[in-house]
Amino acid sequence: MNRLKICLLLSFVLAALLIATPVEAAQSKTDKTNIICIWTDKQKLKALTIMTFDSISGKVGILSVPLFTHLDINGHQTTIEALWNREGRAGVSRRLAELLEITIDGQITFDQPVIEQASGVIGPFEVKGHRSTLLQAFEDTRTERRKDDQDVLRAIAANIISPGGLTKVPKLLWLFTTQVDTNIHPELMLQIYRVMDHQGPTILTKKALRGRDYYQDGYRYRYVEPATWKSIMHEISA
Repeated sequence: MNRLKICLLLSFVLAALLIATPVEAAQSKTDKTNIICIWTDKQKLKALTIMTFDSISGKVGILSVPLFTHLDINGHQTTIEALWNREGRAGVSRRLAELLEITIDGQITFDQPVIEQASGVIGPFEVKGHRSTLLQAFEDTRTERRKDDQDVLRAIAANIISPGGLTKVPKLLWLFTTQVDTNIHPELMLQIYRVMDHQGPTILTKKALRGRDYYQDGYRYRYVEPATWKSIMHEISA
């Protein structure tokens, strides 16, 4: 197992998790691996994405799922965030797998202190001539001050796989081998890294789950059409 490459891939997954704007977004079930990526602050859910990897085409797709996404569970109206508060990662993973008609093959969970430290280690990067960091990019997209999350994701990935990124490996390696909760097999992570290393960051596609936003009793919700739930994973991996 190449621990250096696994560390770099985990850094990329962290970047994918952070850029989670709530703006937009049934796949062929063969040759695709789906990983749920979660950012928490202790018990509080901060962001959630699903990464899909096609072992045939080599494409990597990232779906951002807004926490205020509306869910109907046996006639009970709820949201991703509320379901997390009641049933945790298992409940959210199970429901998303049903709605997206996929199998979720693994999970990666980052807690707030890990993300803060990783952001400091990775350092600033440039997007269209403007400098940013992981934390700054996340806050800007989370509060909807920026919409170019795919450009940011590719910039972070390019930073990580650049020759200069190797100097950051020791600290990142320590963070991700001791502080990250994951059940992903090293062989899968190495396979994704090789594809990204050979083909570059343009293989990455990032979208947010699209739908119709509305407010009820002072709370924001996003209603997602059944057809969108079924098609979105195909869109990000096509």
